[in-house]
Order: sequence, then structure tokens, then C-alpha cells
Amino acid sequence: MLFRKNDESEFNEFWGLPGEDDEEVDEGRVNERTEANADQEPKEIKENTVKTEKKNKKTKGLSDDIAKAITEKTGRTEADDEISHRYTIGGYTFQTYYEYRNAEDDVRRIEVLRQELDLQDPEVAIRVYNMIREGQIVFKSPIGEEFFSHVADIVADKSVDLLEDKAVVDEAEGAAKGQKRLASLILVLAISAFIYFAYSEISDIRQTRKLSQLRSETSVSTDTAKEDKAEEKEEPSSVGSNKDTADTNAMQYDSAGNPVNSLTIRQEYTDLLSQNHDFVGWLKIPDTEIDYPVVSRVNDNDFYLNHAFDGSDDKNGTIFMDYRASITTPTCNTIIYGHDMKSGMMFGTLSNYLDESYLSDHKVIEFNTLYEDRAYEVVAVGLSQVQDNSEDGFRYYNFINAGSKADWDAFHDFVSSVNVYGETVDIEPTDQLLTLSTCNSYLADGRLFVLAKRID
Repeated sequence: MLFRKNDESEFNEFWGLPGEDDEEVDEGRVNERTEANADQEPKEIKENTVKTEKKNKKTKGLSDDIAKAITEKTGRTEADDEISHRYTIGGYTFQTYYEYRNAEDDVRRIEVLRQELDLQDPEVAIRVYNMIREGQIVFKSPIGEEFFSHVADIVADKSVDLLEDKAVVDEAEGAAKGQKRLASLILVLAISAFIYFAYSEISDIRQTRKLSQLRSETSVSTDTAKEDKAEEKEEPSSVGSNKDTADTNAMQYDSAGNPVNSLTIRQEYTDLLSQNHDFVGWLKIPDTEIDYPVVSRVNDNDFYLNHAFDGSDDKNGTIFMDYRASITTPTCNTIIYGHDMKSGMMFGTLSNYLDESYLSDHKVIEFNTLYEDRAYEVVAVGLSQVQDNSEDGFRYYNFINAGSKADWDAFHDFVSSVNVYGETVDIEPTDQLLTLSTCNSYLADGRLFVLAKRID
């Protein structure tokens, strides 16, 4: 129950206090008890005296001064009152007059606080709460305890953001019957979520810096390589001697698809390869955020799902090539995977290809391997999903080489059927294909892939 100013009659009625025209409760009841005792038989008085002596043992802890004051006012001892009388205030019944007077005193204290202070003011409620808690305001009855709980409710409901002492917060929550426990839980969850997202953000920033450093190193190395080539062109006498060891930007293959010229690692990639022996090339889609190193781990398509280029743990992972593909002997289809990150990192922007105007502006994909430059043109954008082992259906992510014409036809029919632009895909068995694959939430275990064929 909430008490407001200027509601004295309501307050008196709630606590059972006398009004202006009523008799004093204490004096009336005391006189009644005094007259009753006068009529007692000597035997009854003797029996009561024995009981009183036993009861007196329980009052040793009481203040002698308070007991004396009560006796002087009423002519009765606490033992007299403990015989059978009961006193009532509000909904509370007290066995002794002493308890009743304590309750009366608490009611008066509460009335003073109610009249002098606005307990609905959160700061005032906190101040009163702390004063009660620290013993500056003392209550000695269940009525006072109820009032303390009432103040705690106000603190918990309206003023938790102003509490600075954690112990106060905890006690207020308990007094308010757990109302603040839920708020504390929400606060903890909010802080945990903040820490998680802050950590994720910091992780993304660190990864971005690392990738920027790698791009910078590659750019410097590329410029150096171009300068070396320019010098070689100016010195014809050195061309012949460097023919087998210089950079090779266009590999030549025999009819079986095997390279016929020497495999020389491009100069601009030597530093990156020394940092990570899984490095196989660099993927870039001009005028987009996709500009990353590509790795491939022997017989392992899982490691780089949650590891950065330097091998450290990273939820963003690293762009990686399916280990079944090869950069030295190109397969029919080279598949490159990357996470669909909400931050836009890795393949987080690949879904932009679902917009036809975006597709028109970004048809060329560059995949420069350790040994040569490659350029591809996008021919299809597909939506699919990972198939359960027990399900029938074509799995584009397992198409690396066509073992037969039937394999090729099945692949061609599949990509044409899932092409979001509804066109038959223009590819031939002799084409070298590149597939960029990532997750997509349009279906459970959904996948989005961009298919391109080599044009240079």
C-alpha cells in the first residue's frame, strides 16, 4: 500500500489508530485490565505470580528504563500483560502491551516520515532506505518491517539506476521480493551482449588491418615486379638468360592440360607465401570489398572456416580454395569458399549479385594465382542448399571435374535450373570455370554461388 501526504484518515483507518473523537486505546484497555485484576481471587493471583516469575526470565533482554516507564504509566508489568491480553493495530495482533507500544511508536515514526517526506521521489526513497538499513531510523515491530519493505519496493521500482552501492542493490532486490532479480539478469545479459559484440567488432577491425597490411605488401611487391620487368625490356642481353626464371603471367598448357613452361612463383607473392605456405593466390572483384588472399590446405576444407591468414582463431575465417582443385593443373571447376559475414567481410557482399544491375557492373572476377593472372566473367548466380546424404539431388560443391559427358550435362542442367536470372547458362565442357560459394539464409543450409568462366 502506498501512502501519500494529506490522507491522515485513510492512514489511521488502515493502521487501526483512534480518530480525534475516539477514546485512547491504551488507557481504556489498561483500565479494563486493572479492574479485572482487582476482582481476581487470591488463589488465582498466586498462580499468576508463579507464571509471572517464569515469564520474567524472558524479559531480561528488555530495557529496564522502558519497562519502568510502562509500569509507571499503567501500573502494570510486562508479566501482567503476557497473561492473556491481545492488542491490535491494523491487521497486526500483539500479545503484550509492550509489543503494542513498540508498534504504536513505529506507526508514529512512519506518519512523521510520510508527512515530512515525499517517498515517491526516488532520491528521497533511497535516502530513507539507507537510513533504515544503517540503523539511523529504528523500527521494532512487524509494522516497521512492512514499511521498510514498502520503501524497498519504491527503491526497486523507481530508483535502481541511482543506487551506487551493490550491497544496497542486492538487499533492495530481496526486500522487493525479487523484482530486481530479473532486471539484474537483463543487465548482465545486456553487458554480456555488449562485450560479445565489442569483441567481435575489435576482432573485425584487427582482421581488416591485417588484410590491409597484406594488400599493401602485395601492392608494393607488384610495383617492384613491374619495375624489374621494365628494366628487363631495356636490357635485351638479359632477356634470354632470365627467360626460365622470370615472372610468368600466362602459363602454357599441353593438350592434357599440363603446364609446358616452368612454374615460377610470382615475385609479388613470395613474401605472402613465406608467411603462409597454404597461400595459392589473390581474389579480387574490382570496385567491391572482395579483395582477399586465397589459401588451400591439403585434404582439409575445414581449417580456414575459423582461422585467419596467419593461422590465428578468427570467426571470419579466410577465403579458401577447395583442396580438390589445383592452380598448377586447372580443373574443370575451381571452387572458392568464404563466409557470408554480416559485417560485409569475406563473401558478405556476394549476395549483391542477386541484383541484376550489380551483376552488370561487376561481371569480371580476378583470381591471380601464384603463377599467373586469371580473369573470369560471371555467367550465372544460383541459389541452392546443402543436401543430406540420404537425399537425391545435384551437389554443385562436389563438381570439380567432369568424369564424363553425362557429368557435365548434369552440372550444366543444374546451374541453369537454379540460375536466379532464368537463363540457360552459356558454358562449354572446354571452359575453365570458377565458382564462388557462400552461405545464404533463404533456406535451411542455403547456399548462394556465383559461377564464372575464364576469359583471360
